[in-house]
Amino acid sequence: MNIKSICIYSQNVRKNKILTDTILETEKNNSDIILIQEPLRYIIKSIPSPSSADGTPIYSHPSHPEWTSFARDSTNRDDIPWAITYINKRLNSLQPLLRRDILNHRDINLTSLVINHRCSYILNVYSDDNQTAISYL
Repeated sequence: MNIKSICIYSQNVRKNKILTDTILETEKNNSDIILIQEPLRYIIKSIPSPSSADGTPIYSHPSHPEWTSFARDSTNRDDIPWAITYINKRLNSLQPLLRRDILNHRDINLTSLVINHRCSYILNVYSDDNQTAISYL
C-alpha cells in the first residue's frame, strides 16, 4: 500500500449526528479515512465530582464499529475539537496515531500513518470565520 492509494472523504457536518452516522455507515466500504469538521460532541454520562452535584460531564462523538476515531480530548467546553479523523479499522496495521506532540489545536487534527516504514501525515483543518487555524499554521 502507498499513500496515493488511500481514499479520503472530507465533510463539514455542522454538528449533525445523523449526517455523521450516515457518512460512517455509507463510506465504510468506500473510504479509508474520513475527515470531519464541526463534529457533534455530546454528554454520554456524568461522573461524581466533589465540586458539582451534577457531576463532571464526559463527552463523546459519534462512533461506528468499522472506524477508529482520533480527536483531541478536552473537558473545557470552550476548547472542544472542531476537527476529527476517522480511520477505517482495515488500516490498523498502518499504526494510526493522533499527533498532539507535533500539533495540538482545537481546529487542527494531525494523524500519522506508517506506510512502507515511512511516516505519512493526514491534516484535517476546520477554518472558522476568524481563520483561527490558518493563522495558527
